[in-house]
Amino acid sequence: MLNWNYSYEIGNEQIDSEHRIFLKLIVEFKEAVNQGKSEEKLIRLINVIAKYAEFHFASEEAIMADYQYPAMTQHAYLHTILLGEIKDTSEKFQQNILEPKEMSEFLLNWFVLHVSKQDTKIIKYIGKAS
Repeated sequence: MLNWNYSYEIGNEQIDSEHRIFLKLIVEFKEAVNQGKSEEKLIRLINVIAKYAEFHFASEEAIMADYQYPAMTQHAYLHTILLGEIKDTSEKFQQNILEPKEMSEFLLNWFVLHVSKQDTKIIKYIGKAS
């Protein structure tokens, strides 16, 4: 089972809390795959993850706006790309082009890469701006 790793923390309580929920949803999907849950159940979980991503990205963008993060436009654009990727990947999954385990790996990589490469930049700026 994949647990929250403190290396995922970026130092902002709100964002870290939302990231924990995000990872919990991804783990729930992974466990459903491992348990052989129905395709309908997996699709519902993907839809929840996609909706949560929309919420989280809007929340993160509000934090960036509050601190006048100079790379906010670029970061928000990355959010748009990520939402498109989850939509495209979800469609491939629903069309049986993508296997459940591949979908699970995509979600985890998507989460880890964005948090470690992009979200840490926000906190570095906020730390300097505070």
